[in-house]
Amino acid sequence: MIQRRPWHGVEWSLFIVLTGSVLLGLLYALLHMSEHAPITTIQAILAILLSYSIPFIFWRPNYIDSTCYPIAVLLTGIPLQIYLSWMQEDAYLTINCPLMVIGFLTDRKNAWWTAPVFIVAMPVAYYFILHNGMGIGQLFSIILNAILFFSIGLSLQRVVTSNEKTEKLLAENQRQYLLIHEQNNALEQYANQIEQLTLLEERNRMARELHDTVGHTFTSVIMGMDAVSYLIEAAPDKAKEKLDVLRGVTRNGLEEVRRSIHQMVPKEGDLQLSQQLTRLANEFALHTGTQIKFTTIGDEYDIPKQTKLTLIRCLQESLTNAKRHGRAASVEIVLSYTADQVQIRIEDDGVGTDHLKVGFGINAMQERITAVQGLLQVSSSLSQGTIVLCSIPAKQLSSL
Repeated sequence: MIQRRPWHGVEWSLFIVLTGSVLLGLLYALLHMSEHAPITTIQAILAILLSYSIPFIFWRPNYIDSTCYPIAVLLTGIPLQIYLSWMQEDAYLTINCPLMVIGFLTDRKNAWWTAPVFIVAMPVAYYFILHNGMGIGQLFSIILNAILFFSIGLSLQRVVTSNEKTEKLLAENQRQYLLIHEQNNALEQYANQIEQLTLLEERNRMARELHDTVGHTFTSVIMGMDAVSYLIEAAPDKAKEKLDVLRGVTRNGLEEVRRSIHQMVPKEGDLQLSQQLTRLANEFALHTGTQIKFTTIGDEYDIPKQTKLTLIRCLQESLTNAKRHGRAASVEIVLSYTADQVQIRIEDDGVGTDHLKVGFGINAMQERITAVQGLLQVSSSLSQGTIVLCSIPAKQLSSL
């Protein structure tokens, strides 16, 4: 298997050890092969350099072939080891450091042959080729030596693999943390918007109740005072009783007004829809870091508060979904006024999906739109973002 990646620190360490062992081998050849012919010494040095350099064709930074490297060592390193041992008439192990690299590069795809060949087959072949110079005890020593160096490389590989998994896990945890933080911001914004809209709806309700309370109280008082004006001369006692009753009605009405006055509809409740949607979008952009472009098309005309609230919630849910589910970086909002309908279009650049799942938010949006006889359309494509279209017909606007 070929990998195109830079070397790990462990691989650079193996390279240094391997290079050091080759330098020691060259020094040994120069010092201990002087009794042989110069041509033999030169051949030995060339063989050492070739057995060192050829495997690097398959194991170097940004190119690692875990299958060909052991083959290169098998074809260059082992013949060199046998040649030097034959020349010196003694066991000469040059394969130890390359064995560490082979162990480091071993995986499930090549372990079935690298371990048996280098740990068992190579020492046994070495023993039979140099049988006159080796005993059975030395054979086992060579096998144990091969197992040791192969295991060192394999252990180093496990350490690097474990470290890579840990780094990936940390990176994934960091990504998840950032995602959770981002979603938390979106949810906080969603909660704030829900709170504001709920309060707006409640204030509208309280305003209606206050209007009814004040109207009922003052109507009762005015009619009672009209009656008292006729009773003052004709029946003073009854007029006094009537005033007492009117006093109680007025006091009760005043208490109800005092309890409800703090929940009066705010001034911004009369703002145009485009202004309310713009403010909602700006607050969402501020809290979530999303780029939002808002455009109004057509001449804006006044629409009922129920319709305003429906479109506001449509935008609110769409923005929340774009950030929480789509991880959108930017959103484009277009509010359109025509003679036939008022429409809001929300398009994001999120991840999108080919299998849109309708959840609680979209269902609630659909219910609100349906309540005003409008139309909700949601479309999404993988890597293409999501488009939400909310339309309310003009005939419904005139009937609200």
